Order: sequence, then C-alpha cells, then structure tokens
Amino acid sequence: MRKDISFASGGVRCAAWLYSDTSAQSGTCIIMAHGFGGTRHYGLDAYAKAYRAAGYDVLLFDYRHFGESEGEPRGLLKVSLQHEDWRAAIAHARSLGYGRIVLWGSSFAGGHVLAIAAERDDLSGVIAQVPHIGGLATALALPIAKLPRMAFAIIADAVLSLFGRRHMIKAFAPVGEFGAMSTRGAHDALVAMLPSAEWRGYFDDHNRVTALSLVEAMRYSPGRRAARIACPVLIQAGKRDQTTPFGPARKAAGQIPDCEFRAHDCDHFDVYLGTCFDAVIAEQVDFLQRRIPESRP
Repeated sequence: MRKDISFASGGVRCAAWLYSDTSAQSGTCIIMAHGFGGTRHYGLDAYAKAYRAAGYDVLLFDYRHFGESEGEPRGLLKVSLQHEDWRAAIAHARSLGYGRIVLWGSSFAGGHVLAIAAERDDLSGVIAQVPHIGGLATALALPIAKLPRMAFAIIADAVLSLFGRRHMIKAFAPVGEFGAMSTRGAHDALVAMLPSAEWRGYFDDHNRVTALSLVEAMRYSPGRRAARIACPVLIQAGKRDQTTPFGPARKAAGQIPDCEFRAHDCDHFDVYLGTCFDAVIAEQVDFLQRRIPESRP
C-alpha cells in the first residue's frame, strides 16, 4: 500500500510515499514530513503504517535539498522553501481527490505545521509532536561550550556561499562531537530509526546541513501565530525535552482556540521509539478518530 510518488515544488521534484489502497481511497489524507535535517526514512514509516491501519491515507515527503528530493546544494534548510513544499504537498493531495487534509509534523516540522495552519482555513486538523515553537527558546537550550564553534561554522558558510560553495556540518552528532544536534540520544535515536543496519551508509551520506541552517532555526518562531489556527490541533511535548523545550509548547497550546495538549515524561527523541512512541501514536490515532473520523468501505 506504499507507493513511490513525487510532486513539484518551486520547480524541483519532491520525493514522497503515498500510503493508500487505491480500491478504497479515503477522504482524508495525513501529510507528513520530518524535522530538522531528517528524511522520511528516519522512523516515520511506523507512524504512517499506524494511520493506514486506522483507515487514513498518508502522504509522507522529503523536503527539497534532502533525502531523495531534488535541490542543490544538498542539506540546505530554508524555512520559506520548506513552507512552499508543505503548500505544494497540500495542493498535490487535493489534486488526488482528498477532501480532508491533516498536517503532521515532528520537531522542526511541528513548527511548520502550526505555521501553515495559521495561514489557512481549509485544513481538518494538525498534529504537532515535540514541536519547535520559538527560535530563542531552542537557542537557549544549546550548551554554551558549543557556541564558539557554531559561530565559526556559520561565518564560514556565509563567506563560502558568496563563491558558490558551502560549509557543511553534521545534522546529528554523538555527544562530544560537533553537530547541529548533539544532545544525549540524538544521534543514536536517528540510527535506531533506520529501516535496517544496511541503511547506516544512507544516514552517513545524508546526515549534514549547511551551517547557515542553524541561523534559520534560531530565527524561526512559528508559535507567534498560534492564535490564528482555526482547525483542531493536538500538541504533544516532552517534559524532559532538551531540544525543543516543554514550556513554549504548552504556552502555544494555550493560545490555539481548539487544542488538545498532552505532556509526556520523555526527552525529545524518545517519542520515536519504545514505550513513548506507543503512547504518542495511541494519542494521535485517538485524536484522529474523535476529531476527524474516517469511515472506509
């Protein structure tokens, strides 16, 4: 039931998977994408399968510049371009005949789905898992010892970009190594999400972002527009989250007119694996079945 498809966004091709039984296409499509530096191969297939088992179709895509999608340079994260990709994914789902659209995002994409929902009145629901809410809050969570090397990488990327080159850094690094995310468990969790051990080479090849992507993250505060969201929203946050802090997520939830907020005693990457994954996926399916019920023949 998973098909390789693609759609155009900004003149390039975004690679995607469509989970659908074409003999009984549902009226609801859940559109999904990963967080900062992630691709659809990093654990999201498990979520999509759970939604499909509950009767919902899924469109899961890679942003341009990441994964199997087109776009040069590789690893370029720009919020404006990723927002365009979300809009293009929604348009593509509409072109396939889906009448109801639900947006699902985790971490950085959790911020994206809130930002996109704030500008639209045609969505049926949003699920934001451990979402990036405010750039300042995320920046303040960084270890102080990491800041000088981060500043050097950003300056190097800015200078090299003037000559058509880029300074790349790891998106996910083990504790003690330099990368955009090097908090406890980040690197190991991403490796554990891979489909099999044979995918470690894929991870090593794709585990990189341009250093200026860090500036994009620190400038990005989608929670400021939370009060404009008109559709039902589920926000799930980790009380021990070292990457996207708990407090801003709870505050944003309180500003959304129709929002269910769920707190979990976990860190940022725990939600993708083990018992925390079981808990968050159960809440997500329950939210969908209550707020956007889907009946299939």
